[in-house]
Amino acid sequence: MEITEESLGREIFGPLGGIVELGAVAEAGPERPLGSVSVTDFVARHREVLDRVTLEIQKIGNFDSTIMAMINELGWNQDHEITAPSLLLWSGAIQEFFPHLENAESVQRMLRTGNDLQMTRLLHALVGAAAFRGKIVNTSAPGIAYTLESVAILLGIDPNHATRLTFRMWRTAFLPAILMPPSPASATTRALYRGFAHELEDLLN
Repeated sequence: MEITEESLGREIFGPLGGIVELGAVAEAGPERPLGSVSVTDFVARHREVLDRVTLEIQKIGNFDSTIMAMINELGWNQDHEITAPSLLLWSGAIQEFFPHLENAESVQRMLRTGNDLQMTRLLHALVGAAAFRGKIVNTSAPGIAYTLESVAILLGIDPNHATRLTFRMWRTAFLPAILMPPSPASATTRALYRGFAHELEDLLN
């Protein structure tokens, strides 16, 4: 599949939208019905963090205003209902779909798994965008690390622990597909991913 600016943006903004929904539910608390959780209120409370995150993403991906406008087009920062099936999607279907999916135990499990999955997908997308742009590793990696720390705050989890865990999950679940001999990635691409892996390890561990 051809890599375009739009596809790079979607790969990043998709998991970021999941993080916003997961963070809104987590902040509301386990006793709050999902239907009463307000995404717009959550976004308003965390506007400063989200603005810094989107600015960092724009720098990492060299995105113009058209690509950044995709955030509004995707609509996850606007008012919409959060449902148990949407949490199931963000958590990779960790629970079986059943009528009582919205019970507190199921929701908490989906939140925990969704945090791991969406942060790891976000990291992979950020490194992918930086590598595609041929970014200098030691100047771009700190922005990636900062973005991970910031979204961990949005999720209400410890940023130091979460970023280290996210890096380890990415290194084992995503990185080998780029670096192993059967990969179609070019030597230049592999070198960039290795460089980011080494730099991020130093920054996050």
